[in-house]
Amino acid sequence: MSAADIELWFYARPDRALSIDQRHAEVMDRMSRIGAPLGFAGLELPSTPSCGDGLIATYTVKLPIRGLRFVGDYAYRGDRYIYEDRASYDEHLRFGFKVSNKAIDYKLVVNEHLPKVIEAFKGYKAHVSYDLYGLYYQGGLNDDNLAYNRLRQDKTIDVDGRNNIYTLFPAQFWDAALCQRALGYGPDEVIARLQGKCRMAVRLMDGVYLVLNDEPDMSYETFVEMNEQIKPILGLV
Repeated sequence: MSAADIELWFYARPDRALSIDQRHAEVMDRMSRIGAPLGFAGLELPSTPSCGDGLIATYTVKLPIRGLRFVGDYAYRGDRYIYEDRASYDEHLRFGFKVSNKAIDYKLVVNEHLPKVIEAFKGYKAHVSYDLYGLYYQGGLNDDNLAYNRLRQDKTIDVDGRNNIYTLFPAQFWDAALCQRALGYGPDEVIARLQGKCRMAVRLMDGVYLVLNDEPDMSYETFVEMNEQIKPILGLV
């Protein structure tokens, strides 16, 4: 069996008051103050990317750790472009590596390094994706999760997006607005409900950072159990 793929996803709602130039300068400045494995301290930083004829400006940074991948993107800014309040319009940072990579301590990434990048990117949510467990949990390629499909049919719900939380991941961040929209209560209530029931539940920026499982050899069965145990506590479907 091959080693699991880990992806670290960071999401931000584009701020049209900031040009891509300004946003990129801010993100690079903050990321360059963070060291390895996820930070850009001492690295050659990319110039501001362009959207060209498209709606996304993408860039990469060459990281010194072999097997650690990174890509970032910004959304097009323009007065005539109509943005929808959905996660498909977000901008991102994304890191990827094999859980077996001996140069990367998965537990340290989850418990210590991830929150630093969340603060630097100043997004509204982030999560650790373990292999394809999230996709399987949502119904896989056959779309056979009835509860998930019912949510998708409601056009007012942005499933696992800006106003909904369906999938719980090994670790995640939700800002105050996402907590309020998806849960109906704030970060402090999240922490109160999960006190003593998970690895970590702490305030981060104006939101909450949760670590539900930091084991590098987590099984899919454990992933499902984690969701089944924690979601009812939070009042999630």
